[in-house]
Amino acid sequence: MKVLITGAAGRLGRKLAPALEANHDLILGDVAHLDDPRFVPLDVTDLEAARSAARDCDAIAHLAILDWTGCVAAEAVRYAADAVRVHAIGTYNMLQAAWEAGVRRFVYTSTVSAVDGLPPGTPVGSDSRHYSNGLYGMTKGFGEDLCRMFHESLRLSVTVLRLGNLFIPESGGAWFGNVYVLDLATHPVPGLTPSRVHVDDVTRAIALALETPEPGYALVHVVGDNPGRQWDLEAVRRLYGWQPRYTFGADGLPVAT
Repeated sequence: MKVLITGAAGRLGRKLAPALEANHDLILGDVAHLDDPRFVPLDVTDLEAARSAARDCDAIAHLAILDWTGCVAAEAVRYAADAVRVHAIGTYNMLQAAWEAGVRRFVYTSTVSAVDGLPPGTPVGSDSRHYSNGLYGMTKGFGEDLCRMFHESLRLSVTVLRLGNLFIPESGGAWFGNVYVLDLATHPVPGLTPSRVHVDDVTRAIALALETPEPGYALVHVVGDNPGRQWDLEAVRRLYGWQPRYTFGADGLPVAT
């Protein structure tokens, strides 16, 4: 298949391309430049750019996000406006471009932060709608609604993957919501292990979602099978045969299962 990856210059995008390139022809889209002949400039908030990138594609893996790196009020206000542009308008643009181009499969990487407003320990199924107290989770959850709308209204085949907090072994770091901790060994973050997921498990889940015969619409969780996990994995196992290969213990580091 010809697959467009948005956010291809990001941490996840840089890992996904090598995981897909053996079986697919890739287009790598991002606002940040990649020194790769497959790269195309792509600002997802620009509908015409989205249309150009999606043209002749069979599938789209929509990874583009806006990182949250600030903590002060002024930065939060600026982030809120930009997050709406990237996560809401940008996702709408990519869905619209996908539908117009006749794309057969659209995979949207959402986040468990979309349901972080639920009480701790609440079981979260694939039929649980988003409910977040944070800007990142709110805007990514709105993207989930857009995906459902494009399927129900226009019959676009869409898979929503709610990803856990991403662990990347090369740096020893992990995502916590949309904040990235570079080195867990020197900056441990206790109490967040249940949502952690290894990047290799994530790229495998995206590949399966792209390649599995058309589900129509699906929303599934992609997290490690960790102690204290509240996100249901039954749907992702049933639909895609995906099972996490890594679990995370109290130290926050991965163990192969």
